[in-house]
Amino acid sequence: MPLHTDDASNIGRCTPVTESRSTGMPHSAANPESAYRDQWLALLEKNGVRRPTDLAVIAVPGIVVQLTRGEPSGSLELEESPGSVLMVNLSPVQALRQERNQRSFVNNMLNWDMTLMPRGTRSKWSWNSTCDRFDVILSPDVLGDEHPMETVDRFLFRDAKLKNLCQRLCREIILRDRADRLLIEMLAIELAEVFLHDYSTAPEHTRGIPTGGLTRNNAKRVLEYAEANLGRALTLRELAGVAQLSVHHFVRMFRKTLGVTPHQYLLERRVERAKDLLRDKRAGLAEVALSSGFGSQSHFTSAFHRAVGATPSEFQRLFGKPI
Repeated sequence: MPLHTDDASNIGRCTPVTESRSTGMPHSAANPESAYRDQWLALLEKNGVRRPTDLAVIAVPGIVVQLTRGEPSGSLELEESPGSVLMVNLSPVQALRQERNQRSFVNNMLNWDMTLMPRGTRSKWSWNSTCDRFDVILSPDVLGDEHPMETVDRFLFRDAKLKNLCQRLCREIILRDRADRLLIEMLAIELAEVFLHDYSTAPEHTRGIPTGGLTRNNAKRVLEYAEANLGRALTLRELAGVAQLSVHHFVRMFRKTLGVTPHQYLLERRVERAKDLLRDKRAGLAEVALSSGFGSQSHFTSAFHRAVGATPSEFQRLFGKPI
């Protein structure tokens, strides 16, 4: 049961949060994830629900993901959802009551059972035992203006493709400051494509997925731009803008042309840059991490180890140039 809008009658007065016009997601100039987390905790308190033992939130363009563990039993009434909401039960069994659109549904949700709620829906929820769950909010423009994300209403279902993507998202959100945000953005696009194909209210003829690749000039522009900006955080929307394509089309066409996703390509280039920098034994790991475009030293260490099979320190000792 993720957070909805920050309507003044709801909880917007609890924290200095506004609603993003582009995504409909709550945001704060300082830290949108802290603002989102604070709003959720304030909503629980308002409804008499004690705090969960753990609450992790990550927000990237087009998506907010929330992992909640150990949330005590209770009930909530939520305002209109700012995007399509997918709630995944991670508890072994959860007795849940859902009410929305003049319908109510009571059932035992099993592990990895899901419920999907369209944008703009008001809802009521109640559960009678401690809850572990994973929530996803996809903004209407996650796939671009030509494919607005409007989904059907599903009270209870299972989906192997969505489960796989949510498991990967869960693994990233658990890493917190070591999470790969570009990967989360990539997974959000894949998740949205499943929604578009299988759960969208859009006419069938508008759900087409691009099959061609980038033109040679487009590919050249994107790769040159990525190389010139490798040392800072890049988003899929930014790269898609260089190609003058929607994110949805850009990701598919990039993979068709280069054989890897934009995330995989950037990760490979950043690791190669880091290797070059690490060969100078005078380079500090924090400096190398930032110069290579990793968000933190911990993220750099884990990503480098996965790609190379050695930590940055081990690589520097083995392959560093003598001073």
